Order: sequence, then C-alpha cells, then structure tokens
Amino acid sequence: MKSKLLQTILATVVAVVSSQSALADGHKQTMWDVITDDSRFATFAVMVESAGVEHLFNGKTALNATVYIPTNFAFSTMPQAMNAALKFPVNKGPLIKLIKSHYFIGTVNNMKEGDYFMTTNINGDQIRIEQEKELFVKDMVIQNEPIMVGKNKIIPVDCVMFVQPSTSDYRLSLEQQEEFAITSCCLRTINEVSAFVRSNNFEAEGVE
Repeated sequence: MKSKLLQTILATVVAVVSSQSALADGHKQTMWDVITDDSRFATFAVMVESAGVEHLFNGKTALNATVYIPTNFAFSTMPQAMNAALKFPVNKGPLIKLIKSHYFIGTVNNMKEGDYFMTTNINGDQIRIEQEKELFVKDMVIQNEPIMVGKNKIIPVDCVMFVQPSTSDYRLSLEQQEEFAITSCCLRTINEVSAFVRSNNFEAEGVE
C-alpha cells in the first residue's frame, strides 16, 4: 500500500514538473523579462511600473524596437531632486514621456562608425541614431553590447535621455540645428534638467 502511494506521489510530482517545464519552454522571452532579470535595470523597471507602461516591453506592443535602457548608474547621475520627483504621482505624465523617449521604432544592426539612420520614438519625435567612436545619439555612452530579444534590441546606456528641439541645444552648431529638428542629451546638468522641467508640466523642488 505504501509502495503504491509513493509511486502515485512520485508520478504526480513528475507530471507537475513536466508541465512547468513545458510552460517555461513555451514562454517567449520579452524585453520586460530581460529588464526585470538584469539588476543593472532595477531603477528603470521601477520607473516603468510607476508609469504603468509595462505593455511597451512585455510583448503586447507589436513593434520592432530599439530601446536605450538607462542603467542604475544613469539615474545616479541625475540630480537627486529629479530622481525623487519622477516618483511623484503628479509627474506620471512627464515620466511616461521620459520613458518613451528611450523607445525607438525599428532596429539596425552592423552599423559602422559614422553611419546613421533616422527613426521615430513613440513620442513622435524624429531622431538621428548615430554611431561614432563613443556615442550613440547625442551624449549617450554605450555601457555594454546590445541585447537582442527576438526582433527587438536593448542597448544599456549610462544616460537618462531627454529629447528636445535642436534649437534649444546650445551645443549644436547652427548648421546642425537647421539639419535636425530634434536632438537628445543626458539629464545630468541643471541646465538640461531645467529645460525638461520647463517643457513638461513637471512639479519638483530644487530642479528648476
């Protein structure tokens, strides 16, 4: 009797394990899986959850995308008041816009130094994606090799991006401002943070 009961229990355990294994094998990895599994993206994951835009990364949005994901270090380079303010419920709108500024439609592989292509982020801004010796898009330093997730590409960066009109970026030449309507930079200096605050309905103390 005991032997039969033991065999039944073992058979049940094997069936459960096999079922779980089949589910795991059938699960298609998403960008959200990568983001939540990689400790470098812990701060970004919290921001995405606060904004309620997990659908952009969990496979429910049918887009092939190149996503520049700020690392924990990237957020540490922003003024502390800015980091804190992004967590205020009143700033959910600007937070969503900031997250979407990192999300570009389309992917390009094997870009050589000096190559570039035009793409659009889901805020609707047209961006020149450019690879140079140390840059991908203006001011964005690549931390590690891109991570391919199906037809999507994740690029870890040590920069929280801010997309703005090129005419607002004093570091561009007049020719560059005329050629490209939109540019992006890192939210690191008080001038860049102030520009973001002014162009969004953003509420924070100590970042204006």
